[in-house]
Amino acid sequence: MKKKNNVNSYERTHDITPEDVRRFEKFRHYTDDQVAALIDTIKKYSRFIYNVISKSRNSGKKIALNIDNQDIKAT
Repeated sequence: MKKKNNVNSYERTHDITPEDVRRFEKFRHYTDDQVAALIDTIKKYSRFIYNVISKSRNSGKKIALNIDNQDIKAT
C-alpha cells in the first residue's frame, strides 16, 4: 500500500515508530515509555505549529520568527 504524504492533513498513514527514534544515537538508551512520550511530544508540537501557521495564512497575518531586533532583558 502506498503511503499518503499529505503534510497538510491529520490523516497520515505513517507515523514515526519507536524503531525510527532509536536509530538516533541520542535516543538509543531511552525506555519504551520515554520513546512513547517523545513521539507524543513531537506530534503535539507538530500539530500546534501546523495550527498556528494555518491560522496565520487564513487571517493574512504574518508571524515574526526572527527576534534579533527585540530588546529582551532579564529581570
